[in-house]
Amino acid sequence: MTIDELLPDPHFRERHERRITASPAAVWAALHELRLGDLALSRALMDLRTLPARLLGRPRPPMVTGRFLDTGPLPVLVADPDRALLAGGLLQPWKSNGGARPPRLDAAGLRAFTEPGWIKCAMDFVLVPDGDGTLLTTETRVRATDARSRALFSLYWLAIRIGSGLIRRDLLRAAGQRAEAAPQRATV
Repeated sequence: MTIDELLPDPHFRERHERRITASPAAVWAALHELRLGDLALSRALMDLRTLPARLLGRPRPPMVTGRFLDTGPLPVLVADPDRALLAGGLLQPWKSNGGARPPRLDAAGLRAFTEPGWIKCAMDFVLVPDGDGTLLTTETRVRATDARSRALFSLYWLAIRIGSGLIRRDLLRAAGQRAEAAPQRATV
């Protein structure tokens, strides 16, 4: 399954890419090791985003302290090692506490979900062999389940879009640096 199949008609989207001089296997491994807490820019932006909740005494969210793909805001729905990863879920990010706890859905459940008050969000990482390296892309798509949620998310997106893009580029940069620094296995 691809992001096009999961969320074909988004209201919002952003896409970023980076060419990495490392094999898809090295990039895949590096991607799975990433922690936002290890990336100064991403950590600072997430600390800013979560400041209202932390002022209310809540701890840093796991996606800042744990591995991003394991503890990020969206559960991984499909993983094709060394090729692609697709995550997706429901969110209410305009709420300072992150909103209600969403039901955990598989891909079919997420596609079919229509309950008002939510956004459906999908994010992928795609690795494409490119000469002696890998082209790593990431795309994030959002579709609101109703007009009110779309309006609320529009305001939220206006406030965070630049930071969201910076975090995506920071993730790609860090994955690239980690993969390029890793010893490369010889291919037979």
